[in-house]
Amino acid sequence: MTYPFSISVGGIVRKADEVLLVQQNYGANKGLWLLPGGFVEAGESLEEALIREVQEETGLSAVPTRIVGIRSGVRQVGDVRETGIYIVFEMEYVSGELMALDQNEISDLRFQSPSQALNDPQVIDLAKQFIQSANGSNPGLLKSSIPITTRTKYQSYDVYLP
Repeated sequence: MTYPFSISVGGIVRKADEVLLVQQNYGANKGLWLLPGGFVEAGESLEEALIREVQEETGLSAVPTRIVGIRSGVRQVGDVRETGIYIVFEMEYVSGELMALDQNEISDLRFQSPSQALNDPQVIDLAKQFIQSANGSNPGLLKSSIPITTRTKYQSYDVYLP
């Protein structure tokens, strides 16, 4: 039997001493605030998907700098069990003006201090956990700057290490 899989990514986009949150406009989290991000499409790396999703949702350009956490789960979708993996990166703001480009997905967006986000009852708990992890003493997994030789022909290849 084949089981469906979904891989999604989220970003803690930092600008000055604030983090970016988006207000979702659909689904179970409609009206609540969470991290920008979305699903990885076939042929995309995690980083490519995250950069694309953040730009599509917010108008901002940002680059991933480290992995701060991973959520793994299984849920029932109709008659099928789906395995979902969600990888959250910390991201460095590069450029752009903040604007909700896809108002079908995002109804509002804002930068706010991590302490405000952690105390806001409208921010989902999972986003709070990742923000807290990124702000604590957790060094996360950092993108390796050392080239790694592989015999497999990858189009993109990134390694994260403690």
